[in-house]
Amino acid sequence: MARWDDLRRAILARDTDAVERIWLELLEADPKDPVPFIEAADLAAKQTGGKRLAGSLLGLLSDHLTEKERWTALMPVLGRIAGYAPDDGTLRGVVIETAQKSHPERGDLEVLLEKSGVRGGGNADLNAQVQSLQALLRIDKDAWVFHKSGWGVGQVVEYHPERGRCVIDFRARPGHEMDVEAAAKLLERLEDGDIRVQAVADPKGLRKRAKEEPLEMVRQVLARYNNSCPLRNVREALVPDAVATSTWSTWWKNAKKHALLDPRIDVGPGRDPRITFHDIAQADFQSQVDRALKGQATAAGRQKAVADLLTVVGTNDEAKEILTAAAEKELNITRDPSDRVGWVIVHSAITGVDAKERLTEALAAAPDPVATVSEIPDDATRAQAARALLHLENDGPGKLLDLCLRDDPSAARVAGEALSKLGHADKFEELLDKIDARPAQFPNLYAWYCRGLKLDRWDGRTYEPCALLLRVLKVIDAVEYRARRGGDAADKKAVPRLIEILTDKNCKLAQEAADAADDDQAHHITKMLGQNRGIKGRAQEKLQDTILRVHPEALRKPVKAETEEPGAAGTIYMTAAGIERWRGELEQIKNVDIPDNAKEIARAREFGDLSENAEYHAAREKASLLQAKADALASDLGRAVAIQPEIVRTDAVSVGSRVRLRDGGGEELTYTLFGPPDTDVANGIINYLTPLGQALMGQGAGDKVTLDVDGKVRELEVLQIESGLA
Repeated sequence: MARWDDLRRAILARDTDAVERIWLELLEADPKDPVPFIEAADLAAKQTGGKRLAGSLLGLLSDHLTEKERWTALMPVLGRIAGYAPDDGTLRGVVIETAQKSHPERGDLEVLLEKSGVRGGGNADLNAQVQSLQALLRIDKDAWVFHKSGWGVGQVVEYHPERGRCVIDFRARPGHEMDVEAAAKLLERLEDGDIRVQAVADPKGLRKRAKEEPLEMVRQVLARYNNSCPLRNVREALVPDAVATSTWSTWWKNAKKHALLDPRIDVGPGRDPRITFHDIAQADFQSQVDRALKGQATAAGRQKAVADLLTVVGTNDEAKEILTAAAEKELNITRDPSDRVGWVIVHSAITGVDAKERLTEALAAAPDPVATVSEIPDDATRAQAARALLHLENDGPGKLLDLCLRDDPSAARVAGEALSKLGHADKFEELLDKIDARPAQFPNLYAWYCRGLKLDRWDGRTYEPCALLLRVLKVIDAVEYRARRGGDAADKKAVPRLIEILTDKNCKLAQEAADAADDDQAHHITKMLGQNRGIKGRAQEKLQDTILRVHPEALRKPVKAETEEPGAAGTIYMTAAGIERWRGELEQIKNVDIPDNAKEIARAREFGDLSENAEYHAAREKASLLQAKADALASDLGRAVAIQPEIVRTDAVSVGSRVRLRDGGGEELTYTLFGPPDTDVANGIINYLTPLGQALMGQGAGDKVTLDVDGKVRELEVLQIESGLA
C-alpha cells in the first residue's frame, strides 16, 4: 500500500522517472487486479500533458498481462488505452482477439461483438464499446445476477442474444423478460459463491458457511463497498439470510476476534465501527493493539479493549506478550487508584496470575479503598476488586458492606457469596435489613433483594405478593420522580431493573398478587399502576392485563352517589384544560381505540380455532382494558369540577395554590397544586391528591411539613402562598 501512495505522490509531482520506476516495481509483484493501475493511469491523464504518460503506462501493463495470458484482466486495460491514444484499427483487432481468448466457450461472442460495436462499430469510442462488451459478457444462460433497482437476486433461465432478449427468474419477480443490453447495464453478475446467491440456492449451506467462515463473509460484503464500510452495512447484508437476527451479536463478536488478528482487516472504534480490507497486509498485532488503545478515551475503555483482545488471542503466546507489555505500560503511567486496580486485574488475567494478593496491596495503598472500588465503572472488574476488600486489615467485611450500601448490586452479590463462608453471616443479614428498611434509598439493591425474595434465596425471608407488588410500585414512582428532578445515574438504572422485577416471567409477581387479592386490593393495584410515573406503555398494559384477567372489574370500582357538597371526597378538582384533556382521552378511546380493537378481534377470529388463537384472546383482553379505562375516565369526569379563582386561597394552601417551600438543606422549591390530568412535574405542577399535595393542604406561611416517603423523612417549610391561576 505504501508504494501505491508513493506512486500517487510521484504522479501529482509530475516526476515521470519516479512514476515509471514505481510502476515497474508494482508490475514485478505480479498483480492480479488491474483496477489500481487503471485508477493511477487516470490520475496521470488528468495532469497537464499526462495522456501520453497514461497510455505509455497502460501499455506496460498490457504487455505484462499478455505475457501472463491474463486475458480477462487485459480487456478493460485495452479499452482504457483506446481512450488515451488514437487507434488505426490495430488496437481494435487486439481487443477482438483478447475477447476470443478470454471467452472461448461463448458461442454468442460474435453476436455480442457486433452488439457492443467492437466489431463493425466504425471509429466510435472503443473504450465505451469495450465496456459495453464486458457488460454483455456478464449475462449468460444460468448466470446469477442482482438487480440494483430492487428486484434482488435472479437467475437467467433463457438467453437469446440474437433476438436481444433474456428471461430471468428474480426472487421477487420470476419469469421476467428483459432486453439483453438493458440487462447488461442494470444487472450485476454474481459468482456462485456469493452470499446473495447462496441465500436463494442453498440457505442452509449459507448459514453453515457463515458459522465456519465468518471472516470470508465479512470480506465478501466489504468487496461490495470498495473494501470499506461501517458495521451496519455488514449486518444489513448478512441478516437474516446468513446470520439469524437473534444470533447477530454473538456472531459478530466471534467474527471480530478473527478480524482483529488478520492484518489485512482494520476494525475501527465505536459501536458502528468502519471496517476496511486491504489486499496487502497493513499491520501486525502490535499495531492492532496500539490502535485499539488509542481509540479509547478512558482507562475503563482501554481495559475493556485489552480484555476483548485477550479473548481473541487465546493461547497465542506472542500476542499475549504484546498485551502483557501494553498492560504493564498502562500500570506504569496510571496514578488513579481505581484505574490501577482495573489494570492489575487485566494484567493478572493475561498472565494467568492470581490477582487477589496484588489487588489487596493496591487497595491497601489507596487513601479510601471503598471509594476506589466504587469508582470502577465495569461491573465484573468492580466485583473482583470487591472480593479483595474482604482481605484488607481493619474490618475488610465492614468495608465490603460499606461498598454494597453505595447501592451496588455487584458488590452485594459478592457479599452474598463470601460473608457467610467467612463467618460474617450477621453482616450479610444487616445488609438485607437495611435494604428492606429503606428500599427507595437503595433502589438497585432493592431490585436485587426482590429477585432473591422471589427465588427464595434469603433464609427466613418470605413475601406477601400484594404487599411486595405495591411496595415495588411505590419505590419505582419515588425513584422515577427523583430521577426526573436530577437524580444520579444509579436512579436511572434502578427504574428499569425494578420494572423487570414486575414483568419478568410473564408478570409472575403480578399474577401471584392478583390471585391473592380481593376486588378492593385489585382496584388499588390498578389505580397505582395507572398513576405510576415510571411504568408506561407496554409494561403498564401487561401488568394491568394480568390483574384484569383475575379481576375484570378492577378498573370499574363503583363510586358513591354524588350527594356530597362541592369539596367533599367525591369531587375531583382540576383546571378546565385538564377536563378537556380527559374528555379528549375518553373520545380517543371510544371513537378510535375501541373501534380499532373491534377490527383486531374480527381479524383475529379469522385465524381459526379460538381455543388456541393467541391473537384473538389478546385482542379480547385489550377490549376489556379499553372499556374499563373508558368507564373509569367517564366516572372521574362525572366528578370533575373546574378550579375557579374564588375557591383558591392565599392564606392557606388549597387546590389551585402556588406554594414556595424551603427544604432542610436550604433549597427553595415551588409547586402548583392542580388536578390529576394537569400534572407536569418538570414545570412544578403536582397533583393535589398525592401524599405531598395532601400534606401541604391547609398549611399557612411559616408552617412546617414533615413528609415520610418509604422511611426517608423530609421536612419542608412554607414560605409563600399565591394563586396558581394568576
